[in-house]
Amino acid sequence: MTAIPRAGFTLLLSAALILAGATARGTATAERPRYASGDFWTYRTNLTEAFGLALTGNTTLEAGAVATVAVQGENRSALQLYTSGGGTFTGRLPTGATVVGNWSVDGTDWWETGEWKPVRSLFRLSAEGEIRSAPTPVRVTIELVNETTQRIASDTWRWPIRTNATGSVAAHWNVTQNLTIHFEGVDPSSNETHVEGDYTTTFAWDRTERVVVPAGTFDAEVVREAGPEGGYRLRWYAARAGNDVREEDYNETGGRVARSELTAYRYAITEPPPPFPWLPAMIAGLAVVVVGLSVALAVRARRRRTPVETWMPPEREAPPKSPPSP
Repeated sequence: MTAIPRAGFTLLLSAALILAGATARGTATAERPRYASGDFWTYRTNLTEAFGLALTGNTTLEAGAVATVAVQGENRSALQLYTSGGGTFTGRLPTGATVVGNWSVDGTDWWETGEWKPVRSLFRLSAEGEIRSAPTPVRVTIELVNETTQRIASDTWRWPIRTNATGSVAAHWNVTQNLTIHFEGVDPSSNETHVEGDYTTTFAWDRTERVVVPAGTFDAEVVREAGPEGGYRLRWYAARAGNDVREEDYNETGGRVARSELTAYRYAITEPPPPFPWLPAMIAGLAVVVVGLSVALAVRARRRRTPVETWMPPEREAPPKSPPSP
């Protein structure tokens, strides 16, 4: 198995954290979620390990349609999810200069419809800012384009997940990533990396916990996910939201490098059915009755105003008179 370079995985980690609404995981008490077009989740994101920068902002993941997607020569039925968002970043370069600016992200994920595991993603992260160093600030732009496919070979982390459950997902990864940095007055520099190999991600149910996030209070199942890069991720999955309501990522030394919390969401399957519109229905019914009575009264009044002709027998003609006598 080819090892993934730590630097490469740092970039992948940063990108994955920005897409905070990653695949929902199974829990001890939740059944397999049922997504619908228009479902969405918005997260407040805070990253501290992305190009040596601290990124803060919001990202939204919105469910689209189910479509067929090609994954390393195989066609899979997958749910399309669209990612958008942005925020601000700050950091300090090795020279000691401070850099500040704004970032944005857009892209698409595809989750296979069987167990909602990610099989393909394509996204672009852009950042624009300036290096505040004497005597004149220098403009800088950063663009990261990442395309990843995962052809799943085995999956023992499946719905529903019971208390104390463990499992793993083994997949063949194919990752292409291009990073371009442009300092004002200097030609842009690009660095394209390609990673391919077989990797396993392990999962373990950790605990049940009530958690408070900006979107509300949720009963969540905490799942620990560990990948080949050496770090791990904690996910607070809430069945009521149909996705993670909190995520925390830690590096290989145990330091937290990212945190995301749900701020708003729509998960149609848990929404109550719309109430029957009693008031509009009553108004419409009364309108029909009023119109009907108005028509009946108008017809009746018209009948009263129209004179009724009485039939009379025709008068008899008088008999002819006889001629006078001579």
